[in-house]
Amino acid sequence: MIASYKGHLDVVQFLLDSGARVDERALCGATALHFAAECGHAPVVCALIQAQASILTNQNGMSPLQCAAERARASVVEILAARPEVSRAQAVEAFELLGASFANDKEYYCLRMAYQYLHRAMTMRYDTRYGLLLKQPAEPIPAYDNWKESTTLEDVERLHGNAHALHMEGLTVRERVLGRTCPDLPHPVVFRGAVFADEARFDRCLALWRHALALRQYNNVSVVKDLLRFAQVFSQMIHIGIELPLEQVCFVLEACAEELRRGAERLEKPPANNDAEALIDEFESNVRTALYLVSVAARLLENDGNTEDMIRAIRVAIFRVRDARLLRGQTLLHLAVDHRTPVDDFHTSDVCQFPCARTVRLLLECGARADAADEQRRTPLHTALISHTLATEERDQWNTSLCGVVRALLSRGAHVDALDADGVTPLVASIAGPAEPIIRAAMSPRLACMAASTLAAHRLRYTPSQVPCDLHEFLKMHGVMPL
Repeated sequence: MIASYKGHLDVVQFLLDSGARVDERALCGATALHFAAECGHAPVVCALIQAQASILTNQNGMSPLQCAAERARASVVEILAARPEVSRAQAVEAFELLGASFANDKEYYCLRMAYQYLHRAMTMRYDTRYGLLLKQPAEPIPAYDNWKESTTLEDVERLHGNAHALHMEGLTVRERVLGRTCPDLPHPVVFRGAVFADEARFDRCLALWRHALALRQYNNVSVVKDLLRFAQVFSQMIHIGIELPLEQVCFVLEACAEELRRGAERLEKPPANNDAEALIDEFESNVRTALYLVSVAARLLENDGNTEDMIRAIRVAIFRVRDARLLRGQTLLHLAVDHRTPVDDFHTSDVCQFPCARTVRLLLECGARADAADEQRRTPLHTALISHTLATEERDQWNTSLCGVVRALLSRGAHVDALDADGVTPLVASIAGPAEPIIRAAMSPRLACMAASTLAAHRLRYTPSQVPCDLHEFLKMHGVMPL
C-alpha cells in the first residue's frame, strides 16, 4: 500500500511477484488500488489491475475510480472507467465528478478540462446506442447560489466560457455524486469560498464556508481550522470596514460551542488511535477561537441596528461557551484580561487585542464567573494584574485596558482578597501598578470574607460533607482547604 501511494512501481511489482495480497485492506477499507488511484500513479494502477486487483469500496463507500475522479486524476479515471467491471452509469458519474473536481480543485484547477469532461459525461448519457441515462439532479443548495444542475447537452454547452457557472455546476455535481457524508466534499467548497474572500465578495465566501462547516460537523469531522478561518475573515471585514451581520458571528459561535462540547467528550473518552496531545491542542485552539469570536461579537454589539432577537441569540451562544477552559484551567475571562494571550496574526490581530474591557464585560454579562480560578487558583483579576506586572516592555500601552478590565471584574463582585496558590491576593499584585487605586477603592470588608480569612489564618480545614457545596470554592478562594 505504501509503495502504491508513493508510486514506486518497481517495489509494487516486486511485492506482487512475491505473493503480496493485492486486495489487502487498510483500516479505512482502502486497498493499494485506492492509494495508487487517488495519487494519480497510472503505471502502478495498471500493474495492480494486471495482478487482478478488484475495484472495491472503502469505508466511505468510494471506489478507486471515484477517488481518482475526486482528486482530478484524469489518466487514472480513463484507465479505470474503461474496465469491464465498471458499469456505464459508474463511468458517466466518474467523468462528471472529474469535470466537477477540475472546476474547483486548488491544485489542479482547469476550466477547460472541467467543461470537457462534463460535456463528455452528458454526451454519454444521451448516447442512443446504449440507451438514455437521464440525470436525476438533487435539490438546489442555497450555498451554491441555488444552482440547478445541467440535465441536457444544451445546458452543458451554455456553461462554456462562464467561469462562475462552471464553478457552481462543479460544486453541485460533487455533492450529488459524493453525497453529504463524504469527508472530502468540503475541501473545494472552502477553496471556492477563499477565492471569493480574496475578491472581497464576503457574502459569497461566508455562505460557502458555512455550508462546509455544517457538512463537517454533520460528519463529526474536526472543524478547528474552519472556526479559526471564520474568526480571521470576520476580523478582516471589520478592519477594512465591510458590514458584518451579527447573525454570521452567531452561527459560527453556536458551531464553536458544539465543537467544544464534542472536544470535551473526546478528551474524556479519547477515540481509539487518536493522539492525546493532538486532541488537547485542537481543543485549546478552539477555546482561543471562541475568545476571538466573542471579541468580534462585542464589537458588533456596539453598532446600531441589531435586533433584540439577534442580541438575545448571540448572548445565548456566548453563554454556551462561557465556561470553556484551557488544560491549565484558564477560562475565556482569564484569556481576555491577559496581554500574553496569543492572537492569530492573519487579520485577527487587527481586531482582537487583549486585555479587552469590551470582551470582558460581554463575557460577564453572559454568565462568566468573575472569580473562576485556574489550576494556580488565580482568578481573572489575579491574571490581569500579574500579567501586567510581568510585562517587561511597553507596559504603559496596556494601562488603560488593564484599568478597564479591573473595573469590569470588580463591578461583578470579583474578590480583591482571593488567595492564589502562592498566597498572593489581587491587592498585593496591584501594588505600584496603575490599577492599585481602583483595587483599594473597592476594598470593603464582607463578613463572609472576614470569616473565611480567619479560618485560613488559623489554618483550619473543613469537612466537605458538612459544608454546603456552593461554599467550597468560596472557602478555597480564601485559603481554606478541605480535610
